[in-house]
Amino acid sequence: MQDVLKTDVVIVGAGPAGLAMAIELASGSDKQVYVLEKAQAVGNHIISGCVMDPSALDQLLPSWKDEFSEMCAVTKDLFYYLTKNRAIPLPHLPNASQKGCYVLSLSKLTRFLAKKAEQLGVEILCGYAATEMVYENNRVVGVRTGDHGLNKDGTKGPQYQPGIVINAECVALAEGAKGVIAEEVITRFKLRKQPMTYGLGVKEVWRVSPDVHIPGQVIHALGWPLTGDTYGGAFLYHGPDQKVFVGMIVGLDAPNPTMSPFQELQRVKHHPKWRHIFEEGEPIAYGARVINEGGYQSIPTLTFPGGMLIGCAAGFVNIVRIKGVHAAMHSGIEAAQSYLTNSDFNASFQKHAVVHDLYKSRNVRPSFKYGIYAGLLHTGLDQYLFRGFMPYTLPIQQDHKSVRAFKKDIQYPKPDGRISYPLLTMVQLSHTKHREDQPSHLVLKDESLPIKVNHNIYHSPECSYCPANVYEVVEQRFQINYTNCIHCKACAIRDPNLNIEWKLPEGGGGPGYSEL
Repeated sequence: MQDVLKTDVVIVGAGPAGLAMAIELASGSDKQVYVLEKAQAVGNHIISGCVMDPSALDQLLPSWKDEFSEMCAVTKDLFYYLTKNRAIPLPHLPNASQKGCYVLSLSKLTRFLAKKAEQLGVEILCGYAATEMVYENNRVVGVRTGDHGLNKDGTKGPQYQPGIVINAECVALAEGAKGVIAEEVITRFKLRKQPMTYGLGVKEVWRVSPDVHIPGQVIHALGWPLTGDTYGGAFLYHGPDQKVFVGMIVGLDAPNPTMSPFQELQRVKHHPKWRHIFEEGEPIAYGARVINEGGYQSIPTLTFPGGMLIGCAAGFVNIVRIKGVHAAMHSGIEAAQSYLTNSDFNASFQKHAVVHDLYKSRNVRPSFKYGIYAGLLHTGLDQYLFRGFMPYTLPIQQDHKSVRAFKKDIQYPKPDGRISYPLLTMVQLSHTKHREDQPSHLVLKDESLPIKVNHNIYHSPECSYCPANVYEVVEQRFQINYTNCIHCKACAIRDPNLNIEWKLPEGGGGPGYSEL
């Protein structure tokens, strides 16, 4: 027998957007608010670079800097074009400076926000994965969470517990990029005109020697080790407590099917510019997640009958500023205000500075489909000469359509066990756990395609791009190690035939991020 709860607002996802909306609602009204979080604890599934623009947090909680101390202000902001042995300084694009921002762990910040929300009376239900919408007359009236304790074959195990239904006047979807039910709603109500495009961000946290630690120094880089037909770049942020955040973001439209964002990250750590940072250091955390890169063209209509899309479920990441957290939180704040005033959230947020900035950067990402040099040239003209107001808007193409048939394998160097490490060694630092005997949440639409098409034509790209060794080909047999999955969602985007469905696993499983 399912439990049925009723509330005013239910928010799916306890990330920055969802928690900002919850805090704004609880601060300005007596509305009852539930937040559903599929992770075992708030912050466990949250990952970002993260150099945060504080504008939204300043608005939401003006005294947050007095209470949240695990951060450091940006002190130096550097941008490079890398060759194999050199780092060539580049000028920042207009409005792309990191001045006034803070280096911090987003998983820690969300835990701070969750405490604030709970102090205001918000109910946060962790370990509950919202798996489907509840509809009446083509209007969303609530959400249903997944069952616990199912066997691999879908039958009820001895610890079976049915999901719950939460009916609400308003359902806000804040699942993050490529949210499962958000995408279902976008498709059902035809909310998106152009497809979203994505990058895969792979990140490590290192504790380094105080001799090489420069708190607040922020570095971004283009170029090596990526080839000229692949969009992406590296970042290296010096955070608090002798920690360095290093990562690589690579477009999932990369043509070479053997491209591995994880391996590209291992290579970039060996660059002469910063390998010394890691030589006496120790990796302490690892994770990965897809990032919205489509920008202005890909933003869907933000409202649907009975609910709203907020944060990265909609897609407000600005790749020029390399910022998304403040945008997600601004959307949550605006959504709460629209609900309380019974106004049109979609119309009001279209006028927000976040969307205005996205409009000005709309042509940057799609220009790189012509290669890095054409992309840099076009971006220079677009941002410096036209200030983002070119008289046209470039179209967006789905990422999987750019993956080409296999021609040549990328030869990645072997890990040295000091600066670079094997994938499975790093996956252990994600603290990922899934109940071993639950049904797989990674489902093939056609079980013949991984060998017949992906392996024989594309050289099994899923074995390269997956940052958790989920997919393997063993003696011409395709194997899915779903308990390794760190919920990045790349496989639902880059598979050449979109043959892999990423379904929501049992609540409480997945990565256990604490530093990311």
